[in-house]
Amino acid sequence: MIANNNKKSIYKWTLRDKFIYFIILVPFLIAFIGTTFLLATISIYLTIILLSLYIITNIFQAGCCIGCPYRGKYCPALCGVFLGNYLSAKLYKNRKFNQKFFKINATIGETLLIINIIFSIIFLFFLNFFYPIIVIVLIAIHFILFFSLLCPKCSYNNTCPGGQTACKLFKNKSEEKNKKRE
Repeated sequence: MIANNNKKSIYKWTLRDKFIYFIILVPFLIAFIGTTFLLATISIYLTIILLSLYIITNIFQAGCCIGCPYRGKYCPALCGVFLGNYLSAKLYKNRKFNQKFFKINATIGETLLIINIIFSIIFLFFLNFFYPIIVIVLIAIHFILFFSLLCPKCSYNNTCPGGQTACKLFKNKSEEKNKKRE
């Protein structure tokens, strides 16, 4: 569903979209929650570090949400970074979109996400060789489904680097499905 905003059309997430997002989020949640518990078997400090990295990632994501039509509202965020959306509405309430600020926050946020994954994989390897493989597969499933099913619909995909890439890869398929529905 597209709602008309004064400047451009904004996609309104349907109940079906939200259900699909929940399903897409499940592999990530299994990987993330499982990793936090497994890291705690090595040291609780590893779990604290992982959770801290995740929160810091959300803080930088908040800088990316400035200018997003979903800021402070429902947003199907990659890897469940909902906190960034809400932090943006609070921390940057009066700030306007700035491409340089966005780029800095996006780069740091993406880097921190990669650090989160690498950090998890390294320490999980010490527990069992198969744990990192399972985490990589679950995260890959989350990313592929997210980029193929949700990014092409998002009204911020022309700004978001992940959205831009996803649209190049998956938008034609999504447009074909939408035409068949109509």
